[in-house]
Amino acid sequence: MIRFAALADLQYGDLDETIGRTYRASIEKFLLSVGEISCADVPFILNLGDSWQSDWSNALAMRELFKVAETHAGIAWRHVLGNHDFHVAKEKKSQVYDLLGLEKPGYYDFTVMDPEDATNRWRFLVLNGNEISTYAAETPAERKLAEEARERWKLSNGKLPAEWNGLISTAQLEWLERKLQASDESGENVAVCSHFPLYAKSKSLDSDRTRLASLVNLDVYYFNLGISTWNGSELLAILDRHSCVKAYLAGHLHEGSYGVRNNVAHITFKGVVETPENCYAYVELQKNAIIVDGRFAQPSYRYEFA
Repeated sequence: MIRFAALADLQYGDLDETIGRTYRASIEKFLLSVGEISCADVPFILNLGDSWQSDWSNALAMRELFKVAETHAGIAWRHVLGNHDFHVAKEKKSQVYDLLGLEKPGYYDFTVMDPEDATNRWRFLVLNGNEISTYAAETPAERKLAEEARERWKLSNGKLPAEWNGLISTAQLEWLERKLQASDESGENVAVCSHFPLYAKSKSLDSDRTRLASLVNLDVYYFNLGISTWNGSELLAILDRHSCVKAYLAGHLHEGSYGVRNNVAHITFKGVVETPENCYAYVELQKNAIIVDGRFAQPSYRYEFA
């Protein structure tokens, strides 16, 4: 059995509560989660981004917490870069990668094999959806490139997509395509991970903007709403071409969501910073199923595939 833990959007900050986000409380929730997960004998925790709200001091505080979890609870981390992770001073942006134990440009892959069944093998492809963005740019030239890209990906209504999202580069998309082709050929299943969600069924959402749509359970494409990866349509087209992809795991939208599209389970985990109680999940990967065992505010899901 392959089983790991997942959480999203801790967004810790030494800041007062705003718009329902209790930034300081994320430390208590983090410690509670880690304490319980450390007893569950899982190989790693998938952290789906936005570990801190802003400022380098908050980033350093979270780094120490991650270290404590590693040293004293035996927790291994697999980090995904979120937009708030780059909300630090310009001269610190290049250090965000190292702080989370990543190498620039911040996307990578790893494999996990079921110790009881060698045929149950999964590859994780971790994307960096902030690669080209105004907030992660380290130089004026990089910021100009991001502004031009945002202009190119205007929405159908003529509006610009949200500036607090970014673009996946051509190089990263080509890397993803090569990795998926290799997984198609080897017969392994793939979970693609990104901070930014792509798709959901409206019935899984609990927000005013989708309440009417939920009555008929419409498809929701987040990039069409301008609140996800700007070139999310390109990313989704790549996923569609590869039968090895079984899951797309994300954070970013704190309410969370779920939907199955083209035989891929799109699971967006709730944001820790915005739940009155805690939220995290255990995820079990089988040869023919994905099971999310949600804890506290996080819902549970089960998706079986051929």
